[in-house]
Amino acid sequence: MNKEDEVAKLYRQMEDRRKLRAKRPISEKLAVAERLRDLQKALAPIRAANKKRVTDDVEIRIKTR
Repeated sequence: MNKEDEVAKLYRQMEDRRKLRAKRPISEKLAVAERLRDLQKALAPIRAANKKRVTDDVEIRIKTR
């Protein structure tokens, strides 16, 4: 199988998944969105701590002659 066939197959699979997601009821889509929002809220303090830790540890040295 050549590369073009593989790419075509990949795009067909992606399009099939997109069509399946589009057929889901709106209530299911809203439930997924709500779970994602809850997850983001739960991870917010961890992300803030990681961001602070990373920005505190970064030191850029510029060598000059």
